[in-house]
Amino acid sequence: MFLRRPDSERPSDEDLLAQLRAGKRRAWGPLWDRYAHLLFGVAMKYLQDTERAKDLVMEFFADLPALAAKHEVRAFRPWVHAVVRNRCLMELRKKDPHAGLRNEAALADADTDEAVLREASLQALEAAINELPEGQARCIRLFHLERKSYAEVAQMTGMPVEQVRSHLQNGRRKLRIILERHGTQH
Repeated sequence: MFLRRPDSERPSDEDLLAQLRAGKRRAWGPLWDRYAHLLFGVAMKYLQDTERAKDLVMEFFADLPALAAKHEVRAFRPWVHAVVRNRCLMELRKKDPHAGLRNEAALADADTDEAVLREASLQALEAAINELPEGQARCIRLFHLERKSYAEVAQMTGMPVEQVRSHLQNGRRKLRIILERHGTQH
């Protein structure tokens, strides 16, 4: 039987990114394990060439420590998706200056393109979280995005557990309202 560490013991993407910024290369492996297959899928949608997609994902991960040092990343998953998508479009433009635009338009028109829908949802959620009061936003990010427990959120924020629960409840309610106001499905 394979043993996996419980989610509470797994470092968050943001923690791993901070480790990369600090020069700790061992943080690269867990990020690879979590995202290489997803980013390969993104690259395949655009490039439609297995070898080019593999190369592009490998190049991205090779560049990740330098990118992490240059950019402040709030939500890792949508950020890496956008970076890889942009690199794919640049790759397509090298071969044919209009190919990237055609491919981008085709993807935008495809209602069933899960990656685009997921990215839009994540971006809408991140924008909605940014509209919350600071305490609620921090609790929502720690609890839901970084999968911290109530006790861990309380410890990290210095708030009592009951205040954390209150911030989460009120934050979720406000998020629903904000997302509905912006016409985003939740």
